[in-house]
Amino acid sequence: MGFFSSLGSALSSIASSACNVISSVASKITDAVSTTATKIAEMGVELAAKVGDTIKAIGVSLGIINPNSDMAELGEKAMMADMKPDDFDTINEYINYLQDDVTIDREKFDNLDEKDLLARSSIGASITLKGINEKLDTVVTPDFLAVVAQQGVESKEIIETIKVYKEKQLETGGYGLYIKDELSVSESGKHADALVAAYQRVDPDLSVEQIEDKVMRLKS
Repeated sequence: MGFFSSLGSALSSIASSACNVISSVASKITDAVSTTATKIAEMGVELAAKVGDTIKAIGVSLGIINPNSDMAELGEKAMMADMKPDDFDTINEYINYLQDDVTIDREKFDNLDEKDLLARSSIGASITLKGINEKLDTVVTPDFLAVVAQQGVESKEIIETIKVYKEKQLETGGYGLYIKDELSVSESGKHADALVAAYQRVDPDLSVEQIEDKVMRLKS
């Protein structure tokens, strides 16, 4: 019991220290990016990594970042850069600037400890998520992405879910409540219908019954 308690405390300390690192560069990366990055870092090393991987997969699918992009490297570049998101018309232009024009100190980067890597990967994920929101003209939160990341939902399914939720004026924040059966029957029905519509777009060859079964399994 003592070992696991100490382990949990150590992991919490890493997340807290990473948040302090993010806070120290907030003015350089803007408050919006910093706030989202902090929310991701607060999830802890393991879940933050899953969320970062999910954000990367969506970003690659939408053409926002390259398949070889690394969230921690992107965050490191943002911390080093002379320019910040507000200096560009779009977040995509800022991301291209970081990827193409900012060079990191590879030796220094390779020797970063866990808290510094968590801070940088959270910043990189936050910047990419901002690009996703800009591209899809919506607001996707880290909390929603934490749920789908833990479920192992594929990027194409996530993207269509986000699009349909926007069309039907549903908040992605309600997705987690739907999965946990914490919505009213009426609200739950709206989310179920939206998810069926989204998954039909992803797999148009499947029958309605197969799609509905797939959506029902999201709750298991």
